[in-house]
Amino acid sequence: IFPPMTSLLPAILIGFTASTLMVSAAPRVALVRVKEIYAGLPATAELQERVKQERQEIMKDPRAEDLRRLLSELQELQAKLSDKSNPLDEDAGRKLARTYEIKRQEAQTMQREFETFRSERETDINRRMVAGMRDSLNRITETARKLARERGYDLVFDGSGHTNTGVPFILHHKQSPDLTEDVKAAMKDAAATAQPPPAHAQPAATGTQPAKPNR
Repeated sequence: IFPPMTSLLPAILIGFTASTLMVSAAPRVALVRVKEIYAGLPATAELQERVKQERQEIMKDPRAEDLRRLLSELQELQAKLSDKSNPLDEDAGRKLARTYEIKRQEAQTMQREFETFRSERETDINRRMVAGMRDSLNRITETARKLARERGYDLVFDGSGHTNTGVPFILHHKQSPDLTEDVKAAMKDAAATAQPPPAHAQPAATGTQPAKPNR
């Protein structure tokens, strides 16, 4: 009924060999913490400072200054109209109320104009901010890919990435190689190489020795 044991040995050996090959062929996986690298880039700090300054400049625009001045005047007029300790006579109250209404309408028009201006400026700032972020992230991923190819890794995951539900993309890993510091070093070296020499650098020596002073 059962085949002899010797006839089963080739099948067992084939199955064992196949399983061994599958284990040995497991992909080599590494991690890179992209968020940490991005946060430490000089370009990131420069971008954040530039965006902060540009947003502050919006509020220094003459339209913003005029709107603040007009709103302050409206507050003063409102305080006079509602001051029970110093009531106005009918004629003065009517004139003051008319002045308040004119300034209120002027403030509404001015506020609409400023909000349109601010919206356009914010859109432009955000567009350039996203472009700057994308440029930095592209440099990080390209550097990580280059290191992975050089070191023979099959897969590299972002250890700081999250899914669209906010859950970490990698829930668990066991002693996976981390290339984060290597990517940082490679990007630092690349940035140093790409920088032009300083404008005050001395010209290279031509081999002519300066004349010695006579003693």
